[in-house]
Amino acid sequence: MADKLVKFLITMDKDEDLKKKYLADPEGTARSFSLNEEDVQICAKNDLESMKQRCEAEGADNVQIDCSK
Repeated sequence: MADKLVKFLITMDKDEDLKKKYLADPEGTARSFSLNEEDVQICAKNDLESMKQRCEAEGADNVQIDCSK
């Protein structure tokens, strides 16, 4: 999988500890995963539409994107 944002979202979907860290600090958690600045901002803004589009483009449309606290 080439898209690091999608890889991050898939990893977070499977890892409750990572999800808790993300919910507490989306920007910091995204940076710790070495995402580029554009992807960090998608996470910081909780831009679910962009996340969904990227997942669908990578064929990972079954990823549950639930970033509610």
